[in-house]
Amino acid sequence: MFFSTLASSSRGNCAVLTDGETHILIDAGASARYITGGLRALGLSPEALSAVVVTHDHTDHVSALPRLLGTVPVPVYAPPATAMTIADMAEGLCGRVEPMSPGDELTVGGITVSSFRTPHDASDSVGYVFTDGRVKLSYATDTGHVTEEMLSACLGADMAVIEANHDKTMLQSGRYPPFLKARILSPRGHLSNDDSGSFAARLWREGAGKLVLAHLSEENNTPAAALRRVGESLMRSGAVPGRNVELVCAPARRASGMMEVTACSR
Repeated sequence: MFFSTLASSSRGNCAVLTDGETHILIDAGASARYITGGLRALGLSPEALSAVVVTHDHTDHVSALPRLLGTVPVPVYAPPATAMTIADMAEGLCGRVEPMSPGDELTVGGITVSSFRTPHDASDSVGYVFTDGRVKLSYATDTGHVTEEMLSACLGADMAVIEANHDKTMLQSGRYPPFLKARILSPRGHLSNDDSGSFAARLWREGAGKLVLAHLSEENNTPAAALRRVGESLMRSGAVPGRNVELVCAPARRASGMMEVTACSR
């Protein structure tokens, strides 16, 4: 399997997973034009999408769906409350979105998809696990803290996409109003670099060879800060980024490029 983010920040989030025949879009929070162009740049046709899976109903994850679904006849799967929200976004979407409850599993071509709850201040919110029977990718962003359910679902992933939203010092000293800082720091907000580091270290100990830090705030974080803090946590666990684990940040407003999901050789 191969994976690429197309956009990853508070302004918009979208990613794609493919095994060469089955192509799954994860969220659609950038413009439909941007997503279409991003897919084509990766050598994928929007019309060839096999499915779209949605994590939750915040605008930076679903804004492109009405226009995208107006031109691409692709099935959409989302947690139940999110599915209802999407169906109400535009005429013609009712019946196009299938509810997928946490813990459910579906098969799309040669890829099995399962979901798990994530603690976030949306009507409901999930992460996803994808496997082709040989390798496993876990995807967990927009989460205020790491739950046992999340951890159980993501352990054993060969590649993990996890949130590293903010540096706590930058956030607390920044210009956001107090209510927004409190929301981000809450157990249903977003994961800090420190918490992401602890999560990454646990995933590495259980076999993850590639870690992608996603949904970085452009106001309260930097790729350098996220890589440094998460890298320090990994090194305390015996990992050496660039040697026995690959650690990268998803770009905010461009595609990451295809990354192969490979079994860890450790």
